[in-house]
Amino acid sequence: MENESLTEKEEEVQPAEPAPGEGIEEVQSPAAGTSTDEGIEPKPKSWLQKSWPWLTAVLVSLLAGAALVFFLLYLPASSALRQSQGELTSVTGELEQAAAKAEGLQSDLSSAEERIESLQTELESVQLTLAISRLQANISYARLALINKDALTARQELSDAESNLAELSRLLGDSETSSALAARLRTIRTNLTSDPSRALEEMRTLGENLARLKNR
Repeated sequence: MENESLTEKEEEVQPAEPAPGEGIEEVQSPAAGTSTDEGIEPKPKSWLQKSWPWLTAVLVSLLAGAALVFFLLYLPASSALRQSQGELTSVTGELEQAAAKAEGLQSDLSSAEERIESLQTELESVQLTLAISRLQANISYARLALINKDALTARQELSDAESNLAELSRLLGDSETSSALAARLRTIRTNLTSDPSRALEEMRTLGENLARLKNR
């Protein structure tokens, strides 16, 4: 009996089923393949979006070109420039050394030229002294021969004296002095036989003239 009472209660609790087609609203899902955005036009692309691929290609090409220029042109040129600068530095150093050497040689040459001029002056002085000494010897021998009445030897010495006087005049470069010496020698030769005393006096005077000429 208890079971029967429970069954009756369950039956009372269960709601009544609706009749077909009553109280139920059918939910229709959108049909497959239909869009909720029907009737909305897509937004047109800007010029930047349209040209972006081309800009990217251009930029990549520029970068590639710059890389090629850098590796194929700049680096070799830079290396060649460094090498040229090194060679230029080396050549400059060699030029400076050569200039210093040339300057030293020029200084040596100047010193040598000065030395040569000094030696030339000394040589001319020695030659002048030698020419005067030869002429003095001629006059001294001629005077001694005339004192000893040896006119022939006196004439020979006076003849040699004339040749030595010509050489002395060339070395002196003084026409006035040369003319005075030549005039006195002619006087000696003119009076050698006609007036031996005057010839001896002229010889003495010419000897003194030559001694003063040597010491000046």
